[in-house]
Amino acid sequence: MVDTQGDVPKAVEKYVEMANADPQAVQQASKEAREKASNAEDYYLRPEKPVPVFCNVYDLAWGEEKDGKKKKVNSGLPGMGFGIYHSGIEVYGREISFGFSDDGCTGVFEVPSRCAGGVMPRITFKEGVHMGNINRSRYEIDHLLNRLADKYTGESYDLVRRNCNHFSNELGVCLVGKKIPSYINRPANVGRVALNIFSVPAIAIGRIVDGVKKSGKKEDGKQPVVEAPSAQRLAVAAG
Repeated sequence: MVDTQGDVPKAVEKYVEMANADPQAVQQASKEAREKASNAEDYYLRPEKPVPVFCNVYDLAWGEEKDGKKKKVNSGLPGMGFGIYHSGIEVYGREISFGFSDDGCTGVFEVPSRCAGGVMPRITFKEGVHMGNINRSRYEIDHLLNRLADKYTGESYDLVRRNCNHFSNELGVCLVGKKIPSYINRPANVGRVALNIFSVPAIAIGRIVDGVKKSGKKEDGKQPVVEAPSAQRLAVAAG
């Protein structure tokens, strides 16, 4: 009842009219209001059961195979003790990661869990590694993510010293006190020489988050975490 906001007598009059005209509509509106209130309360309450945290790992892929499957960069490399991966941390059904951006915004973004391939066509999901469980509320998670969003600006992305896996590692430690598996970021850890051997251009991986739209800074100067893309955007990106 936006048109009656601030006018209590008018709001009561309109409610009575609605009740007389369509009682079921009033019941439905009351049910929706209770659900919204419950969801708002749940946002600040800690969960009754532990919430699992996963590190979702993706293979990098370039081009297409003859059978239509993506050609993985990591073919044969894991057996040599190396592999080049993208990763994100999943909590409450949200997958949070970090990528390159030159628009002055945060590089922290989120997608629905294990769906990063929908907005980053050069990756394929490999596995989800259970990191542990938390009992933090959604509000506490957002508070942490907003702090990291200010720290991890898009322009600060660096293939070796500050990539998506460094972010996943820090977020994992903040949430469950545990680092991501060492194999995920091994090439960066051993330095630029190893990366040069595999001839993977830094700019290609730095800009791999094509399709993820970054939002601008808030009026208070803080950089919000980028919202998850809609189902329609995922379908467009995947097409």
